[in-house]
Amino acid sequence: MSHKSQGKQSRRAFLTGVAATVGAAGLVGMTPRQKPPKITRLKRLGSSPRKPTNLSDRQGFNRRWLATNLRRAFVPTTFEQLEQNVTEALSTYGRNVKISAGRHCYENFVYNDETMAVIDISALNQSGFDLEHNAYFVDAGCELWAAYRTLLNTYNRTLPAGSCYSVGAGGHITGGGYGLLSRMHGLTVDRLTGVDIVTWDAAARVAKLRYVSPRSSDPDERDLFWALSGGGGGNFGVIARYYFEDPPIAPDYATIWTITWDWDQVTRAKFGHLLKVYADLCATMPETDFSLLKLQHVSSGQLGLIFQIASPPGTTLKEHVAYAQARIARETQRFSGVGPFAALKKPFAGQPAYMNTALLNQRPAVHLTFLEALQTLNGSGPNQFFKNKSAYMRKAFPDNQVEALFHWLQVTPSKADMSQSLVQVDSYGGVVNSLTPEATPIPQRSSIMKLQYQTYWNNNSYPGQLDSRGFKEQEDVHLRWIRGMYQDVYADYGGTPNPANDPTGTVDGCYYNYCDRDLGTHLQGDVDKALWLYFKGNFKDNDRNLVSVKRRWDPENYFRHPQSIPLS
Repeated sequence: MSHKSQGKQSRRAFLTGVAATVGAAGLVGMTPRQKPPKITRLKRLGSSPRKPTNLSDRQGFNRRWLATNLRRAFVPTTFEQLEQNVTEALSTYGRNVKISAGRHCYENFVYNDETMAVIDISALNQSGFDLEHNAYFVDAGCELWAAYRTLLNTYNRTLPAGSCYSVGAGGHITGGGYGLLSRMHGLTVDRLTGVDIVTWDAAARVAKLRYVSPRSSDPDERDLFWALSGGGGGNFGVIARYYFEDPPIAPDYATIWTITWDWDQVTRAKFGHLLKVYADLCATMPETDFSLLKLQHVSSGQLGLIFQIASPPGTTLKEHVAYAQARIARETQRFSGVGPFAALKKPFAGQPAYMNTALLNQRPAVHLTFLEALQTLNGSGPNQFFKNKSAYMRKAFPDNQVEALFHWLQVTPSKADMSQSLVQVDSYGGVVNSLTPEATPIPQRSSIMKLQYQTYWNNNSYPGQLDSRGFKEQEDVHLRWIRGMYQDVYADYGGTPNPANDPTGTVDGCYYNYCDRDLGTHLQGDVDKALWLYFKGNFKDNDRNLVSVKRRWDPENYFRHPQSIPLS
């Protein structure tokens, strides 16, 4: 790097530091909506160092996935390097280039046998206040915990994003960014006001960093911004940064509490009563509240609920505790008919799990600062093998779904450890449902619950040994279990939660961020089935749709994966 470039890079770092300092000190006396003075942002310069690939470059968070033929890992640290890396990667490796942030993709869309190069944006990991765009920002390589800490500690702001600390913002936000404050503040993309993205001009063979927003003068850029607000990663380019002009003011307090039952006390009738009462809760609960119903496999010994109650701005600790205690009393009474409550014996399975001093003290509730609450439910868990599926619901569980869920949660395949297998039912709705289905690519704007089917397992295999005898059989057992349950639960709609086959209006498709190859892929020739379940009319039928945006911004389909947006 030249001395001149070094000077510009240092100046940029200095200005970023000034912004952070102003946020840490000067904003203390400012109202939540006031911003630091606007200063022109300097471009970050530098060249990306070349490094040999190693085994860690090839592995996803899900231990099932490995990029066996990876030849190059690009790790840009500046926006200019990102442009250079995209140009070099696509020019050299063509359509076998993938983008990675936190590596948490549920399927092998990044780490697979065809991947020859990965653009790993994890070093683009700042968050704070951008003086040029007069907005708060989160870089795409930022892990969620780092973004939360910076926005909260420096500006008293937050995002209604996910709970797993090591998930990268890049894919998470552009796929929707659903989290524990979404009922209170909507999806993260509902708060998005701008995106820095590197797009690819295949004819000129050059990558270009551009800023797109709803106010872009170019209507094609406005459409691209819309597509990035829920249309997922790896479809249109490489996202560098997200902007939020007015992200939510962070709560001061949050109460977390649990209700737990021992499985041996839960009959089929009581299980049905639990699902009925929980659906009623999700349809009526205040927007400040969020819940997770953990329908764990019977081998875990228990099932139960996690609640979070967040305080609105201006609420005192005394007011919050009084409100939370009243809510706890009401909901305890609501669920008392399910059966006798039990002490939580170990953290709930799945993501997020519950890890807190309440486990040690056997207290049903803890009143925390918001940062403490973030930390308590901020669990990605260890690297394991896993498979997930999803569904949205607009109504309570029909009897046949209750029957299927109860049955499969009792099924234990021979020699299988099912103690980490579960169906997690998240509360949904609230502010999420204040937008129209066409406002963003995410059309599910009338659901009250969101389901995530999960099964985890582990073994002592080395990377690349999954196909070995024993390890493969272990995987097959878990896949047959979760696929069998999913097929049975949605048998009336063709085996998936397809709203087109549901005259009762109960189910409403699937969540793109919980991607599931079983729904359809390009290789199988049925990717349209999957993309309809994720996006419904926003896929290709509506006036503004993802296919038309794809044709405009990636007409030669360089950014692709098994469930990427097609050209037609």
